[in-house]
Amino acid sequence: MAVTIKTNPEQLAILRSQMDEANRKSHFVIFESTERQSGDSLRLITDYESFREIQQEHGDQADMHILQDIVPITDNLAKWAIAESQAARANDDPSVLADLEHFTNEVLMENHLAVNKEDA
Repeated sequence: MAVTIKTNPEQLAILRSQMDEANRKSHFVIFESTERQSGDSLRLITDYESFREIQQEHGDQADMHILQDIVPITDNLAKWAIAESQAARANDDPSVLADLEHFTNEVLMENHLAVNKEDA
């Protein structure tokens, strides 16, 4: 899989520092969402406050629980943050979504959690 995110060590260090600061306000969590109708599960990364909002908005459609509270700030989490930011602006660009999926799975593996199945 070709990853489109290009960073250098200095950029990652700056981003990790910014994420560490943001982490003090609302820490990152990994949660699992299981759709009630289909039973499909997906593991996602977000900050704790956003998790609570997602839980309130979609709690009638899916069961959600935190798998890892307080995710360490790593290079892969920083790359996930870049991919997540790009995905929010990219209007379903397949390469950006593939990067987001890839780095989500990298963070899941770092935290010894099952990865999400890749879309075929």
